[in-house]
Amino acid sequence: MSESSTFPALGSWMASAPGNHPLRELFDSAEESDHPTSYRRTILQAFDDIIRILEEAQPQRLSGPKGDFLKAKTDDDLLIVRAELVAGAKLAVAGVGFDFGPRKGTPEPDLILREANLGVEVKARRLNGLKDLEQKLAAALAQVGAEVTVYLACRERPLVVKADVIENIVTNTLDRVRDSAWGTELFQLEQPWAATKQLALAVRVFDQAIPLMPGPHVVVEDGFELSGHLQDVESEVLAVLADPQKIKQAEARPTILLIDAARTGLSWMRSPGSWARRLADLLPDSTPFVGIGVMIPTLDKADAPISLALRGNAAAEDLDAAKKLAADLGLELTD
Repeated sequence: MSESSTFPALGSWMASAPGNHPLRELFDSAEESDHPTSYRRTILQAFDDIIRILEEAQPQRLSGPKGDFLKAKTDDDLLIVRAELVAGAKLAVAGVGFDFGPRKGTPEPDLILREANLGVEVKARRLNGLKDLEQKLAAALAQVGAEVTVYLACRERPLVVKADVIENIVTNTLDRVRDSAWGTELFQLEQPWAATKQLALAVRVFDQAIPLMPGPHVVVEDGFELSGHLQDVESEVLAVLADPQKIKQAEARPTILLIDAARTGLSWMRSPGSWARRLADLLPDSTPFVGIGVMIPTLDKADAPISLALRGNAAAEDLDAAKKLAADLGLELTD
């Protein structure tokens, strides 16, 4: 299969990408026989659609995010620039003229509207403490070749688990596996920053692999309460309003702060309408931003839902520009 012909826009970018690019293996292994709804095809097609939309819109300084795409060394690097590309593609599809902000010189928002004095600053937020623990524990068990299954369970899903706590749990679990100390051990997570200040985490070690799935496995058990977790997600989203670098960009021109929260815990479980209402309730009058939005993109789609709230005491002309942008994007604002 010729990837450049199947995914021409993406292929033109990947032609300049190094061999260790995070998308390289997926791109190079694509087959003509891939089903249109397969994992590989949908992810590559979404990237191709995003790039094609942007190249057809011809915003100035597209070379900036393209350069970040080519320089990406990790999945996280790639998803950070993808958030900016998705936001730009969404503006382009809506017929909103824009350019990408300059990478050097006076701080400017990532996206600058052409017909209004308004910018959009994009921030990708990744926080998922339980996922971090799951991945590090699975890697450690695989390294020692343990034929075990480890179950992780807690009442609420922790948004952040500190690195030293993860290391302690991993070390403890490996010791238990070596000593054949099967069963459950409880760890008390101290979370002074969270809605739930103390959270019990159960780590149950079972001395068998999952049937028909040889090797070690780490399973996160379901049954979470979401209230405290989603409060923590809200706090982390709003914390970006105080980021000094973002504030400088907001001071350069009226700006909407758009947070890619797809990888911030279980933020995706809240509907766009619910997010819009919570943002409207929580957005402080003191922020320099005209408004704040939450975007929940998925890897298999070029588009992404956006929830938006505007600061009621912003300058009238800034509010008018932001409301027009919301209307162009088909977003409903919550009073």
